[in-house]
Amino acid sequence: MKILLVNPAHKGNLHSNIKVLAIPPLSLAMIARYTPEQYEVAIVDEAVEDLDFNAPADLVGITCMTPLAPRAYEIAGRFRERGIKVVMGGIHASYVTEEALRYVDAVVVGEGEDLWPQVLRDYEKGTLQKVYRVKEQPDIEHLPAPRRDLLRDKYFVETVQTGRGCPINCNFCSVTAFNGARYRLRSTDSVMNEINAIKSKRIFIVDDNIVGAGMKYIRRAKELFDRLQGSGKEWGAQTCLNIVEHEDLMKSAARSGCKALLIGFESLDPETLEAMHKPVNLRPATRNFSDAIKKIHDQGIAIVGCFIFGTDTQDRDVFKRTVDFVLENKIDAVQMTLQTPLPGTALYRQMVAEKRLLLTNYPNDWRHYTILEPVFRMKNMTPREAYEGLLNSYEVVSSFRTSVKRGLQTFMNTRSLFSTGISFSWNYQAYKTIRHTPTPLAALV
Repeated sequence: MKILLVNPAHKGNLHSNIKVLAIPPLSLAMIARYTPEQYEVAIVDEAVEDLDFNAPADLVGITCMTPLAPRAYEIAGRFRERGIKVVMGGIHASYVTEEALRYVDAVVVGEGEDLWPQVLRDYEKGTLQKVYRVKEQPDIEHLPAPRRDLLRDKYFVETVQTGRGCPINCNFCSVTAFNGARYRLRSTDSVMNEINAIKSKRIFIVDDNIVGAGMKYIRRAKELFDRLQGSGKEWGAQTCLNIVEHEDLMKSAARSGCKALLIGFESLDPETLEAMHKPVNLRPATRNFSDAIKKIHDQGIAIVGCFIFGTDTQDRDVFKRTVDFVLENKIDAVQMTLQTPLPGTALYRQMVAEKRLLLTNYPNDWRHYTILEPVFRMKNMTPREAYEGLLNSYEVVSSFRTSVKRGLQTFMNTRSLFSTGISFSWNYQAYKTIRHTPTPLAALV
C-alpha cells in the first residue's frame, strides 16, 4: 500500500523564497518512521518541489500551519476526487477540527506519532474514524530518528528536535497548548546518534527553547553542547534570553559550533511584554536587551531577533524605535511581524470575544494569517498604518545595501559562512518578498 505525505506551500511566499526558512518537514519524516515496514511511503514538500496530483497513492496524509489551510484543503479535495482517503494532522487541524473534517476523511489531534499505526490499521479494516485524539503527551526520551531518506536534498540546513513543550505560554503562541507546559526531553545519547548520522555540516535545532527553564534543563543543555564539541557541525537553535544568565552555557555553545540563535525579543516595552505574558524577557539579567545582545555577540554567535508590532500597548512610533534598536545593536537578522491571532492561542480567543477580527471568511481567509498582514482591529493604528509601518521598517533594515553591510558584520564577528548566509538571506529575501506581497484586504478597511 502506498502512502503519500504532503507538506503544503504557496510558491512565492516567505518560507518558499527564503531558503534558510525552507526547513525539512520533520513531522512528516517522523510519521514516516512510525509507519510499519509493509507500507511504501513518499513525502512531498511543496516548498521545494511540485506535487503530482496523479501520483500513485492509497492514502494521503497532510499537515499544515494556519495560513496554508486553504492550500491543504485544495490538495485534499483533488485526491478525494480520485477516491483516495485523506488524513490531516498538525497544529491547525488540531484546533479547528470541525472545519478540517469538512475537507478530509479523518483528523489526528495533537502529536500523532503514536496514533498513526492505529490510523493505518483502521483504514485497512475500513473502520477509519473521523477523529483520533491524543490522550496524553508521548514520552520522547527514546524517540527514533525521522526518515530523512524520504526528503529531497534541497534544504539549507537539516533539522533536529531534542525536546518538546514550553512553560512560558505567550498569549500569541499555541506551543504550550499543543505540546504541553512541561519540557519533555530526548536522551542526549539518542540526540547525538541522530546528529552524528546526518551528513550535512549545518543543522538547526527546532526546539522552542533549547536551554529550557530551570537548572535541570540548563544542565541538560550544557551536557548536549559539550557532547556536540568535535561533531564537526555548525548549528543554530531557538532560545529564550535566559541563556545570557549562564556564561558557561554560552561558552560551551560557542565551542560546540553554535553560530546563530533565534531569539524572541518581541518588544522593547515592558508593558507589552507583560501583556504578551513573556516574563523571561523582564528578568534582571535579560531586560537590558543591549547587554544581552553583546554577551551573545561576544561569543561569536549571530542573532536572529524577532519583534512583533500592532499590540494594544503600542502606537505608531514602535516601528522607528525598533528599527533604530536593531541597527544600533547590530542584530544580524531580524524577523518583524504583525501580531496575529492564530487558532489555539489566548490572543485568538480574546479577539473573538471582543469581535475585533477583520477577516473571518474561513477557511479562505486563513491565507491572510501569515503574521505579515493585519487581520484584526488594532487599538492605536489602522490596518493600513500597521502594514505600511511594517513595509517601511523592512525597507530600512533589509534593503540590498543594508543587508550586505549587516552580512559583512556577521561574518567579521562569527567567521562563519553559515551564519553570514542566514543574516544576508533572511534580511534581503524577506524584504524582497514582503515588498512584492499584494496589500492584504484588511489594510483597505
